[in-house]
Amino acid sequence: MQLPEYMIQLFEYNDWANEGMLAVAAGLGSERLTQQQGHSWGSVHGVLVHMMSAEWIWLRRWQGESPGAVLNPREFPTLEALRQHWSEIRSEMRSFVAGQTTTSLQRAVSYTNTRGQMYTLPLWQLMAHLANHGTHHRGELAAMYAMMDAVHPEEDLYIYFLSKSGQIKS
Repeated sequence: MQLPEYMIQLFEYNDWANEGMLAVAAGLGSERLTQQQGHSWGSVHGVLVHMMSAEWIWLRRWQGESPGAVLNPREFPTLEALRQHWSEIRSEMRSFVAGQTTTSLQRAVSYTNTRGQMYTLPLWQLMAHLANHGTHHRGELAAMYAMMDAVHPEEDLYIYFLSKSGQIKS
């Protein structure tokens, strides 16, 4: 498998895993969705907005922009508002990822973070970071869901591959 195909698989997995976490969030109700849990972004809603915002800001950086701030959680007061906006980002992300080549994935991407610091890394490393970032926060969501006794799916990468191959149902 070549690097472009791997990146497509990685981002398909990321979407699949995020969708499972969003499905659980949909069953929580607005009170539990925003209940403070003491994890990094406070609530399930906070973590989901952060994850969506990270996908948005990294995609912008890969396209040569350096937004000065993340998305404002108040702009997404409901899970439906969040889902709708994230769906647009995911569509743009899928197009971007599908358009990459071995050469383009090696290109250096320079960006300025929200604190004004400039960095440069190869595109593929930044893309791998974003997928890993999602895994980290899905782990936090899994802990939050467990504390609320909300059943949540297994979202390990191998589970995705087993599901995709038809060996298990997800």
